[in-house]
Amino acid sequence: DRDDWLYSSLPNRNVQGKKVAIFGVGDSASYSEYYCDAAGELYDQFVKAGAKVYGFVSTEGYEHSASKAEKDGKFVGCMFDEDNQYDLSEERANKWVQQLKDE
Repeated sequence: DRDDWLYSSLPNRNVQGKKVAIFGVGDSASYSEYYCDAAGELYDQFVKAGAKVYGFVSTEGYEHSASKAEKDGKFVGCMFDEDNQYDLSEERANKWVQQLKDE
């Protein structure tokens, strides 16, 4: 399984109290019900290992039906859709970086 490296190695890393920011890239049209799921799986692993996740982003303006990366109405980081919303990527990235600096 391609995810084995993450799930087997992350618990052995010392990320307790470390600051983490997550981003994801997905196709919200073709994979609307799985949009950026891997970012949500990363989030779960980092939180389980004691890391502090920063950079939550509102889901407003995103076109998807479901995502493991969505927690309490926000994404666990900045999500990008270079297939369908490429024109929003630069603005989203710039806002997110500024948000991370402020957090």
